[in-house]
Amino acid sequence: MSLARRIAAGTALAAALAMGPSAHAQFSMTDDFGAEINPQPPGQHYHSNRYFTTQLTFGPFRPDVDSEFDGKRSPYANYFGNDRHLLIQVEAAYEIWQKVGTVSLGLGAGYFSVSGTSPNANHSGPSSDKSTLMVVPVSLSAIYRFDYYLVRDEFPLVPHAKAGLDWNYWQITDGNGDIATDSMGGRGRGGTLGWHAAVGLAIVIDKLDPDAAKDFDTEMGVNHSALVFEFGHYDVSGLGQSNRLHVGDTTWTAGLLFEF
Repeated sequence: MSLARRIAAGTALAAALAMGPSAHAQFSMTDDFGAEINPQPPGQHYHSNRYFTTQLTFGPFRPDVDSEFDGKRSPYANYFGNDRHLLIQVEAAYEIWQKVGTVSLGLGAGYFSVSGTSPNANHSGPSSDKSTLMVVPVSLSAIYRFDYYLVRDEFPLVPHAKAGLDWNYWQITDGNGDIATDSMGGRGRGGTLGWHAAVGLAIVIDKLDPDAAKDFDTEMGVNHSALVFEFGHYDVSGLGQSNRLHVGDTTWTAGLLFEF
């Protein structure tokens, strides 16, 4: 950039700052070729292009292992009880269509673990037989976010819906940390296929601190930040395959979502 252009740019910047926030919101810089960098229409904040989202969520989870036995047996409840425990999930989704809302394809993974002991045969209390169940859910989802009013008017509520396929890796270990076995030679490790459907709501929090949100976008490319809540049904029982450990649930999650 020539010295004259640098002086002109500096003068314009000083004038914009001196005129106050309303003028500053409309100010745009130029590059070495004179093209505008991040032009901002009056009354609007600049947002970078949107390509994908990432989210981290937490929620209560209890694998429906006992549903396989139609009430005749309850091995999960006997070992681990009926309480729900923490499920952690991450998901990254690539945005493939941005018109009236946004359609994305998402890949997710999670982690769940619970430990317990089996009861004595005479029901006198827990035995010394300890066991740990670990589940690692993996999902592929089609996601629709109705963000039309967020893009147009910066309205902060964005509902969404998703559906897709699941594959959950699971393993059961004994008190020594070894994969559990049964009297028939079976091993406590495997994978179960399934499907899921969910609805949710994102609450965009950019306006809580607009200056920080703008800096976050300019420096990191984060277009929007949001709190996200979701309620879903996960039927992970084998997709018709028999003798598969049921490790799905109907539950809710909450966490943070970032759009880049």
